[in-house]
This record gives sequence, structure tokens and C-alpha cells, in this order.
Amino acid sequence: MANILNGYLSNNNTAPDLRDWQHAARLFSDNNQVYGPKQKFLFHVAISINPNALATPVLNNNYRTVLGMLVKSVTLPKFTAQIDKANQYNRKKNIQQKITYEDITLKFHDDNMGVINLMWQNYFNYYYADSSSARLAGAFNRTATRNFSFTRSAYGLDSGSTDPFFNYITVYQMAQGTYVSYKLINPIIASWSHETVDYSQSQQPHDNVMTLSFEAVEYGSGEVVPGDPEGWGQEFYDKSTSPLINPLAVSVPKDTYSPNNLLQADMTQNNSSNFLNNAVQTVNNYQNTNSAVPTSPTGTPGLTTVPSTSNTVGNTNFPGTSANTTTTSAMPITISPGQ
Repeated sequence: MANILNGYLSNNNTAPDLRDWQHAARLFSDNNQVYGPKQKFLFHVAISINPNALATPVLNNNYRTVLGMLVKSVTLPKFTAQIDKANQYNRKKNIQQKITYEDITLKFHDDNMGVINLMWQNYFNYYYADSSSARLAGAFNRTATRNFSFTRSAYGLDSGSTDPFFNYITVYQMAQGTYVSYKLINPIIASWSHETVDYSQSQQPHDNVMTLSFEAVEYGSGEVVPGDPEGWGQEFYDKSTSPLINPLAVSVPKDTYSPNNLLQADMTQNNSSNFLNNAVQTVNNYQNTNSAVPTSPTGTPGLTTVPSTSNTVGNTNFPGTSANTTTTSAMPITISPGQ
């Protein structure tokens, strides 16, 4: 019976070669994975509120960084261009008319302290008078049949607000110690949802969902360091030295926790090279397991020639060393103190 695997099992010279994923490995792994895909969970949000718009100043004074850290998920900016398709003597022509900035959605943890809920209350009271008027006796009585002079409370947008509530909201997407930022210009809340409470969802945390409209996007980029992205690496971060780092690396300032700085300081200590040399020696030993490391005429370690082998089964060639070539292992690496 015909089978898709017949070509691999046939005993003839036209059998195909089985290949590994070298192409993807070279693309996504080489050069410290610079072309590898970014991870969705590596993001940070900074929310800047106009202090003049706050009825509760403590939001800016004590919880400004917390607001961004309580973002559970956020959609990045999306753009839609309006294109008119013209017909010019039967030749199709696409003409750009305008661009639309689609709304983005932020999902917040509904924290036990109520910081996110308090942010919404400040926003709602700043732009809309309904919530404040609801506290006044008789403000929402059935007065539709009374004359206009009877109504003394403010409603809707009659709140006297002039300045924007949000100065800006910036979303940072991070990878490989760097970031790309999306700063939303003049954001306003298009919708807010307190979501649903449900007795049957005993294992599901509660969220608040906010949809934002904005007028433009300012792009930025930089190196990730404490304080840049805004608010990153400052509050609620564990700044203790990792147990994987040599404890002798005491030259690193306590407010600087860059992996590159820690590694550089680690290598400058008198005894720190032993740790790295042990790690490098382990790699060298693994690479040269099946052959001894010869010495050059000067007595220094040199290249190791690995006998060529044929890696075939039947007429199928599997990834490996070809029958007519030899491969060499990497020269062992050593790190001296102060190097």
C-alpha cells in the first residue's frame, strides 16, 4: 500500500535526506537570539495623571507606579488607513484618505486596596457631574414635568473640567535588555467595565477593563535600566544579588542591577575567574568528550580533530558529519583574573 514514508524506506539511491532545523536555528538562535520572537509577558505600563485633575492626590503621590504595575494585559496600538480605490481609465489606483487610531484595551487587576477603582472614580467625577450630583438629595427625583428653574444640580459633562485627566499613557515592550515604547497622546477613556462577579468563579480573579481613545502615538526606544522604562525596577522589585552571581562582585552600586554590569564586576574580582573558568571548562569537556585535547608545538591547547563518521541508516542520510569531511572542536577558553 502506498505510504508517504515509502521514499524514506526504499532501498535505492534516490532516497531523500532527513534534515534538521538548522535554518530556524541559525535565524532565531544566532547572535544572542537577536531575531528571535519577543515574549508577550515582557511589558511595562506607565500612567501619568494630571495632578490638577485629581480629587485624591495620593494616587499621584504614593501609587503612580502601582497603577501601571497592576495592568494585567494591554493591546498595542492598531492603525487602519482609509483607502479609496479609484478607476483611472480602467487602471486601478489606491488613494490614501486618512488614518484611524483604533482604541486599545487595558485590563487591570482589581486590587484589594481599590487603587484602580479609585483611579476610575477620580476620572468619572472629574469629567462627569452625575456621580457628584447623585449625593445631593432630590437631584435625581422625577422632575421631568417641573420647569427648568427647579433643577439646580449639574449633570453630564457640566463638571467644569478643562485640563486633560491623563497626561499620557506609555506602553513599553521589552526584550534583550532594550525596549520599544508606545506613548499615547491625549488618551481619554472610551469605555470602562467593572466586569462580572460570579459565585461559581471561585478561582478566577476579578478585573477592571478600560478602553482608551487617543490622538497620536509617539514611538521611542532605549536600554532597560532602573527608572527607564518609567517606574521600572524601582518599587516592589527584588534588588538582592542573585546567588548565581559571585558575591565578591561588590563594586556594583546597589541601585544598578544590569546583568552586564554585574558580570563585568564579577570578572574583575581576583577570585571570580575561578567560577567562570569552571563553567567554561565544563563546556569544553562536554565538547571534547570523545577525544583528547592535543597540544600545539608550543605546549598550548589546540584544535581537536574529530574522526569523521557516517550517520546513515539504509539509504537515508541523517544530520551529522559527512563521510568525507572532518570537523574541529572549539579551542578551550580560559579567563584570567582581571581580564
